[in-house]
Amino acid sequence: MQIGDRVGAILSSNSEVVNFLGYGKYDGDIDHPYLGFPNPRITLDNGDTVWGCECWWGPEGEIKKILAGRKVKIVGK
Repeated sequence: MQIGDRVGAILSSNSEVVNFLGYGKYDGDIDHPYLGFPNPRITLDNGDTVWGCECWWGPEGEIKKILAGRKVKIVGK
């Protein structure tokens, strides 16, 4: 994964719905303000920031495959 790559972030899922945070860009591994060590940071297209430790995330194309055919609910942090 390279800084600036497009990614997607999933908050959670069950057999019925995927709670989806959105798509954005990978900012790199940055010191997390509460953990005290580097963690992947994602800036979503809506301007929100989410940390890798808070969600399931991966390349945009892979996340699109996961979401295909499933009920998706857009959620905020």
